[in-house]
Amino acid sequence: MTSILLFIGLCVGVVALAIARHYYSKKSAKRRSYQGLEGSKQLIELIKLTQQHRGMHSGFLNGQTEFSSKLDSLKADISHRYNTLLRLEETLNYPKQLSCQFQYIQWQKLIRDSALSSAQSFQIHSRLIARLLDGLWDMSDEFALTSSQDDTVRALAEQYIKTLPNIAEALGQIRALSVQVAAKHTLSSDKKLQLLFTLGKVDAHIDHLDQSHALQDKQKIRDFVEQIRKKTDSKELVNSQPETLFKDATLIIDGVFALICTGVDTLQKKIHLS
Repeated sequence: MTSILLFIGLCVGVVALAIARHYYSKKSAKRRSYQGLEGSKQLIELIKLTQQHRGMHSGFLNGQTEFSSKLDSLKADISHRYNTLLRLEETLNYPKQLSCQFQYIQWQKLIRDSALSSAQSFQIHSRLIARLLDGLWDMSDEFALTSSQDDTVRALAEQYIKTLPNIAEALGQIRALSVQVAAKHTLSSDKKLQLLFTLGKVDAHIDHLDQSHALQDKQKIRDFVEQIRKKTDSKELVNSQPETLFKDATLIIDGVFALICTGVDTLQKKIHLS
């Protein structure tokens, strides 16, 4: 009898231990996902600000001196964001091979280089933003967002940490290229192909947005893309005002980043309730 009771007690203990381990493991994973979201928010903001710097820097190098003071403000903000993110990585014991330290070094080299052409600036900025996007996805995987076992969390992360940032980056490239064309008053065949290719990328990314996004949000992006496409085809883009192009594009891009921020908040709530 005693041995039976001991056996039952042992079984109950094993089951209780398994339940406790599952509970604490789930709690730990939830806390880690929360921490990952904080890093993701910093990276999203860095992508947004670096895109703005790319567009203004292209304009500035092509003679738009009014961008000068805004560029100084952006430099300070971007450097501050990098420092905040690096401190967060250290707090979280984030793997060094995934750290944004390399991106920060590239950023410092970029702002110290005073001999860049507009085209070179665009290329260096774009490579840096591509690495920031990679960093965003790596962080999301590392903290079980895009790789979550929860289907809803994974789907939300796919939309707001992959698809929409891709759309924002393609639009950012269009903004910078448009400003270059308008500032130089010339549209080369290479630049035209680059613009049309990037406009096509936006269309493809929009098709991957799920039905939870308002039709009006999608339509605003489509309308902007179509407007730039027509101006590119008709060469009207050459005679456009660079600052007006920058402002119009920024309104659309800011709208995309607003959707991303709302989505990340939704993702945070979902993790909290899971």
